[in-house]
Amino acid sequence: MTTPLDLPAPSRTARPCEAVAGTAAPRRRRVVALDLMRGYYVAILAAVHLDYLPSLLGDVDGRGSLLVSEAENFFMISGLLVGMLRRRDLERHGAARMARNSWRRAGQLYLVAVALTLLYTGIGRVATAHGHTDVKAGLNSGSSPLGVLGQAATLRYTYGWADFLTFYVPMFLLVPVAIWLLSRRLAAVIVLLAYAGFVLPSRTDTGFLSPFLQWGIYFFLGMAAGYHWDDLRRLAGRLPPITRRGARVALVIAAVVIYAAGTVLLYHPELTSGPVYNELFQDNRLGLLRPVLAAISAAGTYLLIRHFERPLARTIGWVLLPLGRNSLYVYVAQSLVIFLIPLAFGPHGFWFNTSVDLAIIVAIWCAVRIRFLAFLLPGA
Repeated sequence: MTTPLDLPAPSRTARPCEAVAGTAAPRRRRVVALDLMRGYYVAILAAVHLDYLPSLLGDVDGRGSLLVSEAENFFMISGLLVGMLRRRDLERHGAARMARNSWRRAGQLYLVAVALTLLYTGIGRVATAHGHTDVKAGLNSGSSPLGVLGQAATLRYTYGWADFLTFYVPMFLLVPVAIWLLSRRLAAVIVLLAYAGFVLPSRTDTGFLSPFLQWGIYFFLGMAAGYHWDDLRRLAGRLPPITRRGARVALVIAAVVIYAAGTVLLYHPELTSGPVYNELFQDNRLGLLRPVLAAISAAGTYLLIRHFERPLARTIGWVLLPLGRNSLYVYVAQSLVIFLIPLAFGPHGFWFNTSVDLAIIVAIWCAVRIRFLAFLLPGA
């Protein structure tokens, strides 16, 4: 069984899926480039969330404050893989099976997310009672246990560094509707609705719905691309070779420029102080052009990694591939580690902070290899 963060991806050589319900579709294999990307994103999240600066990974990852963050690209890849697999379900087994698979995934994530919120709330309250001041912000320290349970169960309260799991739940509940629209060539409707939801939190008070609306745009953008993955490959294959190469080069260059520009702005915040920049790119990650930049960045990064896929898989792949192929397990495990570390010690110098970041990645990698406590996570 797979999870939304651990979905198998199609091979680059897979033919367009033409199976109808009840007919076996061609077997698909994983796309190594996507596993490499997911492995990097989920590994770097520890450094982003721990935020012990200065550090090597803190400089590389942009401290989560670039024009496009790892989280945005990660949501987009998750949606892309969901679009691929749910289309396969639809064509192999029909709409009912497709919907059941999506809602089962939502239920699994819901149980894990609520349990983690309760766990971290309990740890946070105990730590606070013992005088610790470095507990993660957002702790509900006033409600009764039943009150906390009720808020967590209705997704109005999430706590800890695994809160993205909560955001996925309503997305997976809506996946069957999105697949139905995509099957009727209404991808534009999905994108427009998701973008309208993205804009709402910066225009009006959307309360506890804000994070679901904020991250939904990336998931459903990726889902539309994933559903039409084979169609897009066919379309690209019909382009003249020089046009196809030019488009690929342009996307790669654009992705590099987006990352480089974000890094420059990170170290020169005076360039980002104007209202125009805040409206278009930042505004607490609600800048109007951020989804556009994220789509360009994800596409360009994929093409770049795809080009160097074999040497990357032979070198750093031994670290990143296990992380990318077990990303739910990695995400949950690192959330526990970085929640507890500030209770033990704080940041020091560059080399100490860098060592802590790398030690977390090594520890999680080892846990993945030996499958330590993997039985607690569905399909991890």
